[in-house]
Amino acid sequence: MLLAVDIGNTNIHCGIFKGDSLGKTFKIRTEEKIFGRGFRPYAKKIERAVIVSVVPEALGRVKRYLRGALRCPVFVVGEDVDSGVKNLYRKPGQVGQDRLVNAKAAFELYGGGAIVVDFGTAITIDVINDKREYLGGIIAPGVELSVGALSRRAALLPDVTLRKPGDILGRETRESMISGAIYGFSSLCDGVVERLKKKCCGKCGVIATGGMASLIGPYCKTIKNIDLHLTLKGLRLIGAEADV
Repeated sequence: MLLAVDIGNTNIHCGIFKGDSLGKTFKIRTEEKIFGRGFRPYAKKIERAVIVSVVPEALGRVKRYLRGALRCPVFVVGEDVDSGVKNLYRKPGQVGQDRLVNAKAAFELYGGGAIVVDFGTAITIDVINDKREYLGGIIAPGVELSVGALSRRAALLPDVTLRKPGDILGRETRESMISGAIYGFSSLCDGVVERLKKKCCGKCGVIATGGMASLIGPYCKTIKNIDLHLTLKGLRLIGAEADV
């Protein structure tokens, strides 16, 4: 078995793979100090673990825990193992390793060059070409982050729980805010993707992932596949190739 751990700004997502198949998945808040409850029953069967992180403090904590709790190799992408993607960013160290893991997964699992839209705490839209080269991408504020900031900064706007909108034309404040978020961010996605296709990757497939992908993705005309576990699958691919 392989344990894949994706440490994000908001949540830590974990998955346990048996061969190519993703079995149990679980998540905890990144800020939580207790880690391991989800995989503890499988600990003796885990043969290797692979971590990717965008939160240095949490990475140190999780890495120390796993290396103490597991009797198997624990790899960190960017430290112990490489993503397997050639990074063409002007300053390669500025690219989050999770974006390279997503690029790896998109290339391997969806057949070559791709655009990956990750609806997480931030929205990232990244391009990998058919030579397995990461070309770059865009970063925008995430959906929940933006809506939360709007509620906090505008005195007359309430907190809202995002859901499928009834109609694009809101007829009360919460409906209007939900419509603005869903249709606004889906339009952002489509607009950026269409420009990227014209610039550098006209035949690329488009894959959406991240916590808000299942809500926003269906409203995006350019997205062809929604894969909520793309990062975990990329970690499995990297872990399977890692030398012990």
